[in-house]
Amino acid sequence: MDENQKQAIIQLVYTFAHKANITNKEEIIYTINRLCSMNINDAIDAILVSLNDLLNRKKITTEDIFSNVDAIISLNPEKYTSASNLIERLNWIKNMNMEYPSMSLNENHQLVIEVFDKFNELLNNNFDCYYTGGLMGYLATGHELKRYHGDLDLFINEHQLVALKELVDSSPDFNFVSNMEHKEMNGHEYKIVYKDTPMSIGLFLFERQPDNSITTKEYYFENQSSNSQLFVDEHHFSKKYTEMSFSSQIREHIGIPYRMMSLESIYNSKKNSRPKDRYDAQTIKDNVDMTIDYKLDEERKNNFDIKHKPITNSVIQTIEQLIK
Repeated sequence: MDENQKQAIIQLVYTFAHKANITNKEEIIYTINRLCSMNINDAIDAILVSLNDLLNRKKITTEDIFSNVDAIISLNPEKYTSASNLIERLNWIKNMNMEYPSMSLNENHQLVIEVFDKFNELLNNNFDCYYTGGLMGYLATGHELKRYHGDLDLFINEHQLVALKELVDSSPDFNFVSNMEHKEMNGHEYKIVYKDTPMSIGLFLFERQPDNSITTKEYYFENQSSNSQLFVDEHHFSKKYTEMSFSSQIREHIGIPYRMMSLESIYNSKKNSRPKDRYDAQTIKDNVDMTIDYKLDEERKNNFDIKHKPITNSVIQTIEQLIK
């Protein structure tokens, strides 16, 4: 951010503070410093969200905003040329659930890539595991990151879970965290948190069958108490579905190998989901083999579920004893 942009932000903050009757000088100075410390595009996003909040609280009017819209555009005229551009951006932020992120978008992108690289370095391609989720579509297709990423998602063979915990415990960068005490029938049993940051790797567990197909598993204690019965919900993927979804391709990022779900599988899971998922799907669509996407839809009928299956001996119970 250059000096002209900083001066423009200062003027905008004072202008809207006056219109909203905000007189607390410490609050005003804090807002200026926060915005001026950001990447310019992050600052514009924060300004749009703040103005929308003030408008919803009836502290300012739409006329107040439109009479100052040129000053907002001037912060980055190459990206924004009209009020319509800014409105589109605000609506996009809302659809992506990015109105109140814990950090700026630029910081989030730097952190999620740092965690991805550090964790891959730790794994060293020694585990039967596959990344999934929106981030992977961007990395695999070379697209610039656009939205906020709250965490990473990793499918891992449950028979390697103890080895993974031991590896993580030996690392100064990561902590292995159990969610089993408060886990319901959905969610991650475990996550791996990076240092003292809000970024983590959520684990999805699976079992590799003799024919190389995969069965995903979700564990939970009855009444969310580790002293009660342990149950599992199983989702059995057919061999054909597994081959199309869990890619054997070894990819690299900054020279570090990793494996991920196929682009077709990621696209297939996102194309009819939440707005941010549909956005991810559209981003990678041109790189997706639509024939495989269609086959995934067709093959899904050959998958099947087993719900609420009691478990008496599992890797989960071993892990929970190690944690205690």
